[in-house]
Amino acid sequence: HLYARTRARACVRALSRVHSFAHMNSCITCAHARMHQVTIGQARLLHKTTGKMPALVIRTDVANIYGSQAPPLPFCDLQHPDIVLQALQMDACGVICNLFKLPDDAEGAVDVHRKCVQNVTHLRSECSKYGVVLLVEPLAFKWATDGNGKRLPKFTMDNSLAVTRPLVRLACELGADVIKCDLPDQLQEFSKLKHVCAPRPVLLRGGEKGEEASVLQYAKDLIGAGASGLVYGRNIIHHDDPCRITREFMKCVHGGV
Repeated sequence: HLYARTRARACVRALSRVHSFAHMNSCITCAHARMHQVTIGQARLLHKTTGKMPALVIRTDVANIYGSQAPPLPFCDLQHPDIVLQALQMDACGVICNLFKLPDDAEGAVDVHRKCVQNVTHLRSECSKYGVVLLVEPLAFKWATDGNGKRLPKFTMDNSLAVTRPLVRLACELGADVIKCDLPDQLQEFSKLKHVCAPRPVLLRGGEKGEEASVLQYAKDLIGAGASGLVYGRNIIHHDDPCRITREFMKCVHGGV
């Protein structure tokens, strides 16, 4: 499946190219993406959409991990204890939450990880109650460095298998139905990550905004490595023609069909 996500922060950066959330949703809908990840607030704007809507996945948590500097007090909190019921009322098929692991010496690292575990367990209970699919996004971070190896006061992704595999395993053991994660540093290591998740589907994140030809080739490589689907945000939202690039990603996923 191709899975498009629309984040509030991504939309803000893309306002010069995307006139509105409604316009972006129309592009994703016309290209027949299989799923669309939105916040509960964005989902309320979809009732005016015409045509066959992609399946909705609702983002359930809010975090301050991403940014130009590491936050002094990091957090990752559920938007509302009844967020799963709210998602169901929006006709969503699933909900998604983060499972963060920050650097061990980062302020609040243990508290954030514990809160993420609590979020997943709460959502697992609610999803079982209402028959909603639970997607979990295990993401590990490390300190960013400059060209000389000097540590910078911000986080970057840590995709080493030694770190990500235990985190993905934890997500599975906590009850995730679907895993959404980054590719390990080495493409050939994905089979080891996928083995941990079996029989759960694994959706791979598409990565940073890049040049179109290389991004599409990377998409083919991810599917070739065994991903069940791909998740794209900025490579669609920031594209000059979101509808066309979405169709190109669909060809990568479905073999040109």
